[in-house]
Amino acid sequence: MAMVLLLLSSCYNAEESDFSRLQKFETTLIEQQDVRYDSIRAEDLLQAYRIFMSSHPKSEKKPEILFKYGEVSKAQGDYLTAADAFYQIHNTYSDLPIAPLALFQQADCFEALNQRLTAKNTYQEFIDRYPTHPYVDQAKGLIHLLHLSDEELIHELQN
Repeated sequence: MAMVLLLLSSCYNAEESDFSRLQKFETTLIEQQDVRYDSIRAEDLLQAYRIFMSSHPKSEKKPEILFKYGEVSKAQGDYLTAADAFYQIHNTYSDLPIAPLALFQQADCFEALNQRLTAKNTYQEFIDRYPTHPYVDQAKGLIHLLHLSDEELIHELQN
């Protein structure tokens, strides 16, 4: 029994140590330069996230790391990877407070990919599932904008 506890403790300590190193890495990169403008550093950070998630697949920190992975991927213009990360969060961790925001972000990624119908349907799912969320009005407005042609959008923004 003592051996099992020692093994579990060492696994926990390894996860905490890896998470601490990951946080220091994030902080260093953010302090040095905005990752949106430095693709090499952003890729290093994405790789660090992937390593953490594969090394600690059952970590309670995985949803947070996966969300950050989605955010950095989105900032780098990799909307498909970001949408997948947000999808995983919403489907796997639907009971967590970040699940609604993950669904909203997923819709935003579809919009960036010019998949208007998928974006509209995802925003609508967000509205239906989370009718009291603070972003509901924004989702409704984005659905409205998705229906406009480029000319109509320009006219709408000018008025």
